[in-house]
Amino acid sequence: MTQLNELRLINEANIQYLKKINENFKRNEIIKEILNDDACFFKMNKDEAYMLLSEIGILDEHIENIYQKLISTDEFYYLYKSKKIDLKDEEVLIKYPIYDVEEIFKKNIDSTNENMDKPEEEIILHKQTFFIKILDGLRRIFKKKGDL
Repeated sequence: MTQLNELRLINEANIQYLKKINENFKRNEIIKEILNDDACFFKMNKDEAYMLLSEIGILDEHIENIYQKLISTDEFYYLYKSKKIDLKDEEVLIKYPIYDVEEIFKKNIDSTNENMDKPEEEIILHKQTFFIKILDGLRRIFKKKGDL
């Protein structure tokens, strides 16, 4: 959100400057309207976003970095939680999956409970086989010593 606010400030400064020197600032007014939508960068393709950032005055070497911050998953989740992005909205071109945290943890707990529900016989068999492997190894060692 900070990045978008900075872009708004830059664009507003451009408008004020263009007004002061009596230049046409209609293009920047249109950009201002676009930037009023907090989810605007999620509603445009990459080329349009690059063009918009360039029009605001962002240098070419910084455009990719700024664009990535504007469409980051953190930004998306913030806008989603604040109800500024609707996943069903067809205008939204860039979407990230929404994970239900409670459901994820529930699945983790369920899988842990499944392991706890195993009969003790299975656990004992596993321990017995390990113990038997050790005994067999010791028998082989002592058998070889007895052959010498």
